[in-house]
Amino acid sequence: MKASLALLIKLQAVDSELMEIEAQKGDLPAQVEQLSDELDELAKGAAAKRVRLEEIEHESNQLQGTLEDTRGQLKKYQEQLLLVATNRAYDALSAEIDGAKKSVDEGEFHALELIEERQWLTDELKSDELLAEQKRVDLDTQNNSLKSTVAANDERSTALSKERNQIQPQIESRYMGAYERISAAREGRAVVPISRGACGVCFHRIPPQQQVEIKAMDRIVTCDSCGVILHWAEE
Repeated sequence: MKASLALLIKLQAVDSELMEIEAQKGDLPAQVEQLSDELDELAKGAAAKRVRLEEIEHESNQLQGTLEDTRGQLKKYQEQLLLVATNRAYDALSAEIDGAKKSVDEGEFHALELIEERQWLTDELKSDELLAEQKRVDLDTQNNSLKSTVAANDERSTALSKERNQIQPQIESRYMGAYERISAAREGRAVVPISRGACGVCFHRIPPQQQVEIKAMDRIVTCDSCGVILHWAEE
């Protein structure tokens, strides 16, 4: 039992150091991922705006052609109006003129709408590009920081991982299973020393008899309060 407990203590020490190395990265991985996602969204939005600008260009060209035809027809109607000889013909031409004028007014109004939308999209694209450029700079900065942090600890992390792979197979599966369950429930702290007669995690007081058993290392003793595996450490 002493050998099994000693291995669990050693494994916990390795895992604790690996967690410390991971903690040094802070929220850099999350920031890198978020900035990458934001850049992707900006790129998608910019692409959609460029597509819409192309649609506006096509629509504007068609609208201008239609307006030219309608204005030409309106001019003909107005010239013909001077030549009509009957009230019926006059009324018919007047109706055509009114319809043509309405079409021209609506077309010109829509043309203005397209101009305004084109300008808005153009301004938005410029703004998006400035924002994207800033985010690219931020992403490069965060990526470099993350790479530097990883590089600084890479050798030690590799050595610890190798050591962990050597320790784990030596631990009985039942003890390893208990270690992993407790570790998952206690944020990586599965095997902890007692401190001043109390659990090192929840500070629950350990009865004297249990302290003797923990020091003897003849069996695995867990905290009655939080369930972590306890071990003795000289203070």
